[in-house]
Amino acid sequence: MYLALLNLVVVLLSLTSQQQTLALIGIGVVVVLIVVLAAMLLARWWVRRNRKPVGPEQPVEAPELYDLRTADVTDDIRFCVEMARQVGGPVLELGSGTGRVTLPLARTGLVVTGLETSRLMLQRAKMKAEQLSAKLHVEWVEGDITNFSLGGRKFRLVLAPFNVLQELRDLNEMEKCLRCVVEHLEPTGKFVVMVQPPRWEALKVERRFMKAVYNPRTNELVNCYQSLEVDPIWQKLRGEYEYEIWDHAGHARQIAAPFEGSYVTCPEMALLLRAAGLQLEAVYGSFARDKLTAQSKQMVFIAHPLPAAKPQVALPAPAARQPAKVPAPAPVGASSAGASSVAASMPAASPATVVLPETKGVSQAKPASPSASAPAALPALPSPGASGSAPAQGVQNAPSASSGRHTTGQRGRSKPTH
Repeated sequence: MYLALLNLVVVLLSLTSQQQTLALIGIGVVVVLIVVLAAMLLARWWVRRNRKPVGPEQPVEAPELYDLRTADVTDDIRFCVEMARQVGGPVLELGSGTGRVTLPLARTGLVVTGLETSRLMLQRAKMKAEQLSAKLHVEWVEGDITNFSLGGRKFRLVLAPFNVLQELRDLNEMEKCLRCVVEHLEPTGKFVVMVQPPRWEALKVERRFMKAVYNPRTNELVNCYQSLEVDPIWQKLRGEYEYEIWDHAGHARQIAAPFEGSYVTCPEMALLLRAAGLQLEAVYGSFARDKLTAQSKQMVFIAHPLPAAKPQVALPAPAARQPAKVPAPAPVGASSAGASSVAASMPAASPATVVLPETKGVSQAKPASPSASAPAALPALPSPGASGSAPAQGVQNAPSASSGRHTTGQRGRSKPTH
């Protein structure tokens, strides 16, 4: 320091009087600027230190911390926007949260509906939408994603991003959610669901540091931690996000956000989609549409509704046959006179009827009216009293027809209620 000042003095002395004057003026200007800047910084610090807040300060809540933690997660947003541009609208997002995906979708000009369970999340989403633009075609609905009905509305695209399906407790709730999706999906629409693959070595986390983010509203530093434990038998997840918030004075406070859920494998998701009436179209291992492998960090499923089954048409019943009445046979050992009387009492032109075996599965029909055409006749019975002739044997009558009407068509399966 002293050597620098000594060198400066030597340089000034070696200059002419005019040069010395100019150098002194420049040094004075620099000193003045430094003093002014220091004064401004000191005044700003003094104002902050003695400033009294007007009204109660808005507390930091879970939705704001959620936005801070997920501010750099954008890969799924680009994928959803690309799908929406390909498929078209209207679009329904399940578990829209604070609008992290919903608002970029609405900025494409499509009509978007965000379904969310948390009222605090929806309030923050509405505030962000108002700050962004008043011309967005976005609708916010508070409801449960496992049991919702939007008045018969149909959507071209239904999205379940950011592992929202894993926030459900079991496969039963997932199936309920998917059935509601089918009810609100157009016949040519698409359903996109994103979950994490169950990597067993990474499903149990004691407490790990995720990231450090800055909150510009409160001028605070937020350290994010995550803990996780898993039940591999019932495929349950349980954990919490922990936020360590440091203010400008060096004081820290903690906010914990616990969560519960479950996880699914790739075959289980395919079966769930099929059971709900959805046909699996594609499976990817990343948002860049890479192939799903054991090293993939995402499982992205794209499905569309199964085509509706055509109703079966019942075939008409077959035409009924008319049995003819024949006299009872003469008893064995009767006299020739009795046989002659029996033969004389029979009409000469009355033919006998051949009774065919019944076809399995076809019921007998009622006798037709007498005006129906007569069936084919048997050869005439031998005359009584002929030598070596046996007594006349009649043909058995057909069994009585069933009184109920029976169709040949199969019973249609009833579709499960959604």
